[in-house]
Amino acid sequence: MSGSFTEDVRQELARLPLGSAAETRAELAALLRLAGSLTVTGGESGMRRRLEVSTGSGAVARRTFALLQRRYGLRAQLLVRAPGGVRRRSTYVVRVEPEADEVAGDLGLLDARGRLRDGVPDDLDDAAALAYLRGAVLASGSISDPGRDPHLEIATRSGATATALAALVDRCTGGSARAVEASADRERHRMVMKSGAAIEDLLASVGATVAFLRWGERRLRRQLRGDANRLANADAANLRRTIDAAGTQVRVVEELVDAVGWDGIEPELRVVALARLANPGASLQELGQLLDPPVGKSVVHRRLRRLEARHAEVAPGGPSTVG
Repeated sequence: MSGSFTEDVRQELARLPLGSAAETRAELAALLRLAGSLTVTGGESGMRRRLEVSTGSGAVARRTFALLQRRYGLRAQLLVRAPGGVRRRSTYVVRVEPEADEVAGDLGLLDARGRLRDGVPDDLDDAAALAYLRGAVLASGSISDPGRDPHLEIATRSGATATALAALVDRCTGGSARAVEASADRERHRMVMKSGAAIEDLLASVGATVAFLRWGERRLRRQLRGDANRLANADAANLRRTIDAAGTQVRVVEELVDAVGWDGIEPELRVVALARLANPGASLQELGQLLDPPVGKSVVHRRLRRLEARHAEVAPGGPSTVG
């Protein structure tokens, strides 16, 4: 499992603009449920609660701090614990006190016994559900390097939470939960995804667009290598043209998205671009049949040409020739 790519994903998610009130609440709830702790202290003034989010990522700590400030107008304490003992790197702690009761109540963190609650909130609309998944990835997600065997996991406190997260992924990514398992390994509960396509869906859904493109590019390379081996006895020239054209189209889309973002691409071109990224080995006719509604080969070809023309406007000197 790659700490570097996981941290790249966290950095990207942490830089996203803060969402609506409901999205902010959901993202905070995931961070505190999965990476938080609750401490009860007593003194002459009575019992007090303290909430903390502990993380090895400075980006996650800053995101948590900003979310708390946006939602409650409070400035949490931000502590840094230097490496030492069993800790090999710095740990960042975001502490909420004395507003812990207000935050815990608003986020529905505590059960009837005053302990951190298991599971996933059941009042999440679609946007809040994606925000919750984003918070879960930030809190305890781990992702393998692009190009390696696909593996994403989110560590949880209980099997019930892992199962609920799997169901939430299923809901938010259109049925890709066939590749999601809720498992426990030596008391460590996890939600696990082992499908490259499902992981791509999740990364794109929570807003990690750059990570999604990196993952897709590496998966494309592996798929193209496999296709080349399986088609070793086919016409070599045609094979090279097919692979080169698909690779060029993918690079055109990636560079165009980097330049203008998905929202900067016309909707009818955007669906063709997404279809090519998800199906690098498909012919133009096959791509057309994947669209809704289906279109012919000539329509796909024209739209790819328009993508290339748009790319030439914003990224001159890049790849060309749709094929």
